[in-house]
Amino acid sequence: MFEKLKEITRDKTRDNLYKNLLDIGLKCNLAERGIVEEKLFNPWHRKSLGIIKINSDYPIKYINIIKKWGSKNDPPRWWIYFAIPAPTSNSEENYAEVKSIRKKNIPVFGRVKSIDWKSNNNGKSLADKFTNDSEINSLSFKLGDIRVQSLHENFSGYSIELEFNRAKFPMLSAPNVTINITQWNTLNKIAKMCID
Repeated sequence: MFEKLKEITRDKTRDNLYKNLLDIGLKCNLAERGIVEEKLFNPWHRKSLGIIKINSDYPIKYINIIKKWGSKNDPPRWWIYFAIPAPTSNSEENYAEVKSIRKKNIPVFGRVKSIDWKSNNNGKSLADKFTNDSEINSLSFKLGDIRVQSLHENFSGYSIELEFNRAKFPMLSAPNVTINITQWNTLNKIAKMCID
């Protein structure tokens, strides 16, 4: 009985995204729980829901789904990390970061009217490319905030962080974490830009 209740209440965000990826034709699998990749962007106050490994020829090789549990006044949040293994500098001085700012016609609850890209000095060339790419802007416009970072410590490469739009009922359900094949290809377009 306890196991059945545990399964009913288990967060199935990873399962749903995995099924979505299969539906759009990707070869992927659910990794065993507890592997080292779960530590990617997983501080103590968040929890990894597990890894989806991508077995197709894309620069994105795995996906880590991270959840922060909610509190009385703060609904839970979910982040999806798309990992791109690649050689990077070991120096923090070469750290690059680019993130989208979704500007709304009315703060917080309004509709998104435009996307701005902010970066540190090392990410400026990437930010300029993103600004001039309609597919990448559309991705952030439709799905949520995007943050791209270079990684230099336990993981060498890049990460695309995507925080999906909030759920309609934030305290009761996860956001609709799904992507179509066009959006998947755009994520890999960002990955190739990082590697290049």
